[in-house]
Amino acid sequence: MICRKLRLQPGERFLDIGCGWGSLVLCAAGARRANALGITLSKEQTNVAQQRIEQAGLGATCAVELRDYRQCEHLHESFDKIASVGMFEHVGLKNLPQYFSIARRLLKPGGAFLNHAIARAPGSAVRKDSFIDRYVFPDGKLVTLTQTIQAAESAGLEVRDVENLREHYELTLRCWVDRLRQNAGKVRAYVDEPAYRIWLLYMAGSAAAFSRGDIAVYQVLLSRPDRGKSRLPLVREDWYSASAQKQAGGN
Repeated sequence: MICRKLRLQPGERFLDIGCGWGSLVLCAAGARRANALGITLSKEQTNVAQQRIEQAGLGATCAVELRDYRQCEHLHESFDKIASVGMFEHVGLKNLPQYFSIARRLLKPGGAFLNHAIARAPGSAVRKDSFIDRYVFPDGKLVTLTQTIQAAESAGLEVRDVENLREHYELTLRCWVDRLRQNAGKVRAYVDEPAYRIWLLYMAGSAAAFSRGDIAVYQVLLSRPDRGKSRLPLVREDWYSASAQKQAGGN
């Protein structure tokens, strides 16, 4: 879906900010035949992602580097498309202007940037020293969708689309809770009892928070206009027609 929303094409340069274990760059380089670069702060993720890239035989068009997104500010290269998935929650409100300014500078005119992130509802209080802050995401700082869009637009990016995946994430988390409980014995072979219970409670609590609407997940598609031209189609039909064909058994 992310590659479809970006309309990622063969040969385009693609950057994944906070690439995790490399799944998105592998998809971009493999299925989409793009030239993909992922960056992460984790040495473990860098090593595993590089191993996955080598195993897939995509070393010529795909790479993962140990790099802070703020270090990209000095890169001279530019990208046709950029994505960030699940990393934005660690940027923090005061750093949003710099985050979006760097993304805009790295984008070619006419390029697109998809930002996928959890946001708190405007009426949801900023919690400090909560269970999740203490045991799961000690540096997590959720902002609102309004704050996200204001910062993006102030950096010179244009909002093209916003999709709320809140209900999807509740369903996903409830599936994770069920599977974690079903595989409790296997999990305990890798972690101790407190770790197992922390993640079980975290996922169950997050599902409830998504259900209440305290938090949501938004995909915000942004572009860097080229003298007023976005170079994007006028409709979104291609995003979902491809999905419909796949579900129907087509290519």
